Amino acid sequence: MKALITLLILITSVCHASEERFSITSKLIDETTAVRVTLPDTYAHSDTFNYPLLIVLDGATQFPHVAASTQFLSTYAILPEMIVVGVSTHKRLQYFTPTEHEKFVGRSGQANAFKAYLHKELIPTLKSKYRIAPYYVISGHSMGGLFTSYLALQSDSEFNAHIAISPSFWWDDNMLVDTYQALPNQHLSTAKRWFLSMANEPGEMNDSYVAMLSALNAKTIKNLHWFSQRFADETHDSTPLIGNAQALKSLFHNWNAVPEITVMSLAQLQAFYQRKSEEYGYNFPLSAHQYNVYGLKAAYEGKTTWGVEILEQGVKHFAQSEILWDSLATAYTLDNQPAKALTASKKALRLAKANHSIYLHEITSQNKQLMSKVKSNDDSVSL
Repeated sequence: MKALITLLILITSVCHASEERFSITSKLIDETTAVRVTLPDTYAHSDTFNYPLLIVLDGATQFPHVAASTQFLSTYAILPEMIVVGVSTHKRLQYFTPTEHEKFVGRSGQANAFKAYLHKELIPTLKSKYRIAPYYVISGHSMGGLFTSYLALQSDSEFNAHIAISPSFWWDDNMLVDTYQALPNQHLSTAKRWFLSMANEPGEMNDSYVAMLSALNAKTIKNLHWFSQRFADETHDSTPLIGNAQALKSLFHNWNAVPEITVMSLAQLQAFYQRKSEEYGYNFPLSAHQYNVYGLKAAYEGKTTWGVEILEQGVKHFAQSEILWDSLATAYTLDNQPAKALTASKKALRLAKANHSIYLHEITSQNKQLMSKVKSNDDSVSL
């Protein structure tokens, strides 16, 4: 049964997202930044649902795989669906370092300016163009990881979660380690999450990482929740691929309410994510993929009434989702409601055709089966 569920969810929920590109001529940093945006594949399924934001530094190289991982993992409710944004700067040394180094005078130490760019230019621009929820995640590698770690320790930063892959903590004689050690226990008024990792790297990269972990283990700062992981089989260049995926799973640990075959009712799911909201400091409403995953799973595990209820609630919030209407047709079929199943299937088919859906073949197939079944039942009654 588990294999069947996995197959069916895969058929109805494979990731498919479009990319948009634009540039921002900044007034706060001396640069025009290139921006790439991937919207969740469910973005057009609602006019009101807002999505958390994930900003990826070094967008030219790191954005594609982080966007793909986010789409894939959120499809199976392993983490929230998010709008993923890649941003690139060709002055990494200047804008990713918190202090000016004597060897790089005039070319370093402007992390605060880049923070201002993110807060006052990039995020407002994104909010004017897309439906963004007030929960922000940022990811960086190497010098970018130094910058995201710097943000994690800034009480005035708007970011809620931070990913630092092989961060350059060695910068300016481990200055960020010293910064952490000097912070008061009450420094952060809101919850912040911070993932830091290191590949199989020698010298100052590893030594400074160990120094930061020692500082974190020796001292606790209220509201700072940190996670760390070693990737012994990876190099400095290869580690972002696995590191970002693991970081997202760590930051949203146990996000999936029913990862195995156990199922929940709609009320239980709502209570589960209410607890998550209290944990994260933001009220995450159920997304289209969550309704789909949990509704189908309940229906196929014999809780058809639960499955129908979950999916009916899903189409109320995501009325333009051919995926959810098609899954609701499946749940109605399993619940012995063929007339409702056909109605839902027709709705799914209309939406799939109108939206040129990549799921048109599967939706058409179920519709034909239901039409045939209803016709067969009508013929039996007439006889």
